[in-house]
Amino acid sequence: MTRSHSDLLWPVERLPDALEQLAQRQGYGRAAGEIAPPAAAVEPSRVWMFALGDRLGVELEPITPLYHELPDVLERAAPCILQVRRDGVPSYLVLLGTRRGKLRLLARDATVVSVQTKSALALLREEQEATVAEVDQLLGGVEMSPRARERARSRMLLQRLGQAQLRTGWIMRPRRTASRRTLLGDIPSLAAGILVSHTLLSLVLAGSFWLLGRAALQAHLETGWFLGWIAVIACAIPLRMLEVWWQGVFSIRLGTLLKQQLLAGTLKLTPDEVRLDGIGRHFGRVAEAEVVEQLAVGGALLAVLSLVDLVLAGVILVLGAGGWPQAMVLVLWVVVAFVLARRHYGVQRAWSGARVEITHDLLERMLGHRTRLAQLPLERWHDGEDLRLSSYSEISKVMDRRTMQLTALLRDGWLVLGLLTLLPAFSSGTANPSALAVSVGGILLALRAFDEVAVYFQQVSQAAVSFEQIRDLLLAVGRPELESKVPLEMEGGKTTDAAGGTLIEARGVTFRHDARTRPVLENCSFQIAQGDRILLEGPSGGGKSTLVSLVTGLRTPQGGVMLLHGLDRATFGSSGWRKRITAAPQFHENHVLSGSFAYNLLLGREWPTSPELRSKAAALCKELGLDELVAKMPAGLEEMIGETGWQLSHGEKSRLYIARTLLQGVELVILDESFASLDPETMRVAQRCVLNHAKALVVVSHP
Repeated sequence: MTRSHSDLLWPVERLPDALEQLAQRQGYGRAAGEIAPPAAAVEPSRVWMFALGDRLGVELEPITPLYHELPDVLERAAPCILQVRRDGVPSYLVLLGTRRGKLRLLARDATVVSVQTKSALALLREEQEATVAEVDQLLGGVEMSPRARERARSRMLLQRLGQAQLRTGWIMRPRRTASRRTLLGDIPSLAAGILVSHTLLSLVLAGSFWLLGRAALQAHLETGWFLGWIAVIACAIPLRMLEVWWQGVFSIRLGTLLKQQLLAGTLKLTPDEVRLDGIGRHFGRVAEAEVVEQLAVGGALLAVLSLVDLVLAGVILVLGAGGWPQAMVLVLWVVVAFVLARRHYGVQRAWSGARVEITHDLLERMLGHRTRLAQLPLERWHDGEDLRLSSYSEISKVMDRRTMQLTALLRDGWLVLGLLTLLPAFSSGTANPSALAVSVGGILLALRAFDEVAVYFQQVSQAAVSFEQIRDLLLAVGRPELESKVPLEMEGGKTTDAAGGTLIEARGVTFRHDARTRPVLENCSFQIAQGDRILLEGPSGGGKSTLVSLVTGLRTPQGGVMLLHGLDRATFGSSGWRKRITAAPQFHENHVLSGSFAYNLLLGREWPTSPELRSKAAALCKELGLDELVAKMPAGLEEMIGETGWQLSHGEKSRLYIARTLLQGVELVILDESFASLDPETMRVAQRCVLNHAKALVVVSHP
């Protein structure tokens, strides 16, 4: 490195300053104001880092790269901070990006320094490589050139340490609610580059038409003209390659942004919104999101490029033999194209809506298939299916006709009209051959544009219809999210005893579901103290699960107030509240994901997890009587379970859900009918484990 390590490595106590400068340089976040630094020489917790990201108005994503992955991380992860640990003391490199093969790092004096990638790799891998000093000892006794020695050392270290985990770093991204300019980044400049390169490419192709057409009309296609035409075509090759490259990068960047926004919007849906839509419509939304990404990202851009071709074709036609009359015919035909596209869009909208509904109906019938077999007579199993399919078929026929009109009429119709408007100038014999060649070039350029427009307009039409299905998800991104206002030193779940031992206090809480007029809970008041063990009983439909969702922060009371340690939810923020209270939902609302047993146990904690947390999970499994199950699994805690892996019984799943909840390390644990699937002996074991580990406990059960 060109500067000393001390200039480039940020100590832990200056980490807020480093991240604030990084966010401001990227144009992502905001000034965080006065922030108490973390303890010196101690790695800050993930909770503290997430809270710091909230203060800065950015998203911080933890990454724990493997040894062999580090070169890719340095090339692609910026902006980020990467941890270096020397003598057990952590410090950080602040990576701004790469330029001309070198890394751009932010120094402690706020200057930008360019360093060789090899130097940064050596610094970041230093701690791990120190554990295999025998590699250098082995190579020390071998005679070889310095270059060969370095190459052999790199390969031996890669073999020994390739799968070793390095220290946790953090990637910085803009918040999903940031301004469009911030979220789009360099996407507008890519689009501008594509437009410029495409315009130049179209001009080159029009020039080639002019050269070839003029030589043909003058009946002297000599070698010089032919070579000139080949040279012009050759000039189009680099322009076309550049355009295709930029289009690929544009599609990847915009597609990634779309998926990130959709995921952010999905996570902001309320439980009631998720339930009311049903699984069929959610599945349909996933399909429509794919349509929007594939068609809108590609089709919209290419449709714009086709319109650029039409504008260029109009200018060329004005300069040709047909003049303004021929250009006006092109304008009128463009209007016809928009009319046909508008008609196609209307039918496409009806067809897409019918497709989503039929998908929803099919999935709902599949989920209720056993109930239908048991409760409906054979002759009624398929009631309504023929009518839905017939209606869908009729809409499809209409859409096919509109598609045929859009694809066939536009292209062939323009070719006929373009040649007819050129006929008077050609038949009179007075037209200049060069002008005729220019007109032919304009007609052919417009013909290519109409041929592409017919396809791309279909894609844009389908994407616009599909967008209506996912628009609610994108709008949900803008919903305000409560941000934590508590000091950073309290963000690890450590709170003061400001409320005199009271953990939760509810006063006059009222809640009503959107589709109902009668409130589920009305004027509800209670207290939960630290160390309490509470049994909540009530009949089905009495509001127990709704009360749980209010306490955990999944729902917001419509009346009254609910306090945690004397502070309301607006003070802790949405995520801050849920970090302190967690619940195991009812069995039908809880899930085993396709992954390892350890992954399902530690869902909600950092992943990859620490050895200490993994050991705690194994000990908890033993207390819950799951150690026999783990012993049967060939891979132990790493055994794949779920849909495609080891299948768990209801009782085993229930204990997995209990262990997952206890491993969150929160202040209040709520178990919603978690013991219902357990036999009496297993239930006693599970209850004893829960009582030993939960700081405060609420168990929901039927009387």
